[in-house]
Order: sequence, then structure tokens, then C-alpha cells
Amino acid sequence: MAQRVERHVPHGGNGVRPKLQALDRISVAIVDDHEIVRAGLKQALERESDIAIVGEARTGNEAVYIAETLRPHVMLLDVKLEDVEGPEVCRRVLAASPGTAVVMLTSYCQDNIILKSLNAGAKGYLIKDVELAEVKRTIRAVYRGHSVLDPKVAPRVIANATNGNGGRPGTSLSERDVAIIRYVAGGLTNKEIGSLVHLSSHTIKDRLEKIANTFDVRSRAEIVAEAFRAGLI
Repeated sequence: MAQRVERHVPHGGNGVRPKLQALDRISVAIVDDHEIVRAGLKQALERESDIAIVGEARTGNEAVYIAETLRPHVMLLDVKLEDVEGPEVCRRVLAASPGTAVVMLTSYCQDNIILKSLNAGAKGYLIKDVELAEVKRTIRAVYRGHSVLDPKVAPRVIANATNGNGGRPGTSLSERDVAIIRYVAGGLTNKEIGSLVHLSSHTIKDRLEKIANTFDVRSRAEIVAEAFRAGLI
């Protein structure tokens, strides 16, 4: 459940604008070096009754400051910032605030950047031409613990994947396991996936745990990243 923050954090540098967090709302921080992008997202998201914008930043260091002081539930983070690359910012943000779900919102869809971001712990990766409704859906999904990838991301990664699986653990996965991973990449919940493959949500949870062990990873986002690397999806 969203927590209430009853303090105003002092200004942490140019571009950082912390705010009070509303009760029972998903607290969101926006990090982008373009003010017009931050302003547009803020205006659109503040119309949602369950979302509160608690901070804005234009640099990676400012993003880490917001994570340390405000601990937002969700952070929308651009890949290209003027001081630190997005994947590294993501890593530092999660070190400062492990409970924050980071969503990369960017114009970049190169496979190496996507994989670096997912390996850094990002829960979502969206391309900036995505519909606003999808941004809102993603915020709510990652807040609930799910991972979301923009459908446009997968083809770029697959196109640059190495030929063959090279004996990677993913080769031992069943077709149903691969289907489950694809649904995870689409941001579906265990219950939603279960209804599509005719299994209980508990069984989906167990299968995902086994898949994670196969890949030697922990999170849903890392499962998807490894599946991309193996050319499975």
C-alpha cells in the first residue's frame, strides 16, 4: 500500500522539485533532461486520482537524490541524461531506494541499452512514442510488482541476438515456458497468464520460479532479459 510522506524535502539542486506525497496514491518521480517532457508527463499523470507526482529531475545525480529523500514508488527515467547513463542511474536509484520500481522511458531502443537497463533492475522499458494510456498502465503494473516491456522493444533485441542459443540454459525451456515469458514481457499478471495457458496463478508462480532458477536470475525483468539474449522471444 502507498505510504504517506508528511515532509517537504529541501531543494536538492537545479532541476529537482520534491513535493508532498498524497495518501494512498502511487508516488511517481519523473527524470528527463527535457523540461517539456517532464511538464507534459506531469500534467497528464496528475489528472489520475491514484497517481501523485512527488519529484522531478533532469540529471542522474538529482534522480538519486530524489530516491534517497522521497523513495517514490515509481520512477520514470530517461536513458540519456547529461551526467550519468540511465542504466547506471537505475542501479544507483535502486541502491538508494530498493522499493522503487524504475521504468525506462526513452527514445532509445538499442538491444544493448535495453539489456543493460533490465540487468540494472529496471521493471519496465517504454519507447517515448507509446500511448499515454500505456504509460499509466505501466506505472500501475510495476507498482503492483509486475514487469512491462514495450512491444517495439522485442524485435530490436531479437534482430541483434546471436545466431543460435549456444547451449544457454534457455534451450531446456518448454514451449509453454516460453509463452509464459512472452506474457510476462507484456506485463500480464500471473492470474492473467494462467487464464491464457489454462493453469492456476499458483502454478504460473511456481513455473516462473523454476525458469528464474534455470536462468540463474531473480526478477521477472531479468527472466525476460535472459530470454531475449537466448533468442527465445
